[in-house]
Amino acid sequence: MSTIIANNIKYLRRMNGLTQEQFSRKIGIKRSLLGAYEEGRANPNLDNLTNIAKIFGTTVDNLIKNDIRNLREKQGVPLPQPAPNLLEPNDPTPPKPIGSLIDRYYQQPEVVTPLPPVAQPTPQPPVAKPEPPSVMPPSVELFPKATPSQAARNAPETPVWVSQQIMPEYLTGYAYKDFLEKLPGVSLPMLPPGKYRAFEAGADFPVSGATVVGEHTPNWFDIRDGAHYLLVLHKQGVVYRRVYNHVKVKGTLLLLSDLPTVPVAEVPVKDVLELWEVRLYLALGVPEPPAALPLERLATLVGELQREVDSLRK
Repeated sequence: MSTIIANNIKYLRRMNGLTQEQFSRKIGIKRSLLGAYEEGRANPNLDNLTNIAKIFGTTVDNLIKNDIRNLREKQGVPLPQPAPNLLEPNDPTPPKPIGSLIDRYYQQPEVVTPLPPVAQPTPQPPVAKPEPPSVMPPSVELFPKATPSQAARNAPETPVWVSQQIMPEYLTGYAYKDFLEKLPGVSLPMLPPGKYRAFEAGADFPVSGATVVGEHTPNWFDIRDGAHYLLVLHKQGVVYRRVYNHVKVKGTLLLLSDLPTVPVAEVPVKDVLELWEVRLYLALGVPEPPAALPLERLATLVGELQREVDSLRK
């Protein structure tokens, strides 16, 4: 993780007088995870970064890019103030005396008069047990079947199929379970366990009329440079691109298409609603082999990538 983010989280928490236990409860994580953030052993996701920025009255951009301590000490920028309703009182309720807890839960045992001894019955001669039948009755099950509720809990999530026709509705209902349950499901037994979704490909996918299946990527730190992704964007819908991760440096993703007619684009990470890494695609028929990429296109791509690298070095 970036040293700037780790130092900023630790500095702001200490300057506002919060312990790790108090702060971790406010953003809904374990104290050990907050310690990993401050020591640079783990990366906070976008939701946790947003909550931290809200608590300290700053922005995610400042947490990622700027050394807040230097800004304050060298440039005179005032320390961000935390939201007043998020801080805990300095004088917590004192613990109750242990004696009161003992009095509450402990009671003296009641004195019980012992009962008179019971007369022992006269022993009877043993009765011979009947031999078990040679064939087990058909009603007996050696391995009882699992109940439907148990089977449902153990079954993997069935991917749903999203067509281009319902894409406007999907952009508003993608996070709601009742909406997703109305979509048609697809059976893909060849995939390993995980969370998957199938999308009808658009014009930016090299194979016309294909269905592309992606695995959910919940954290932008897990984006693999150059891998194929389906991005659900706030305005454009679902697009298929190779992705390069510039979130730590610029807060954006660089998108490259496999089609020579589609230009290189850069989108802010805040405009990305979902991210699905492509695992397979289904198509009717065999696709034609792609034409060789023109030398002019290769030169353009190399130039654009070189400019990106130069801008990151500045």
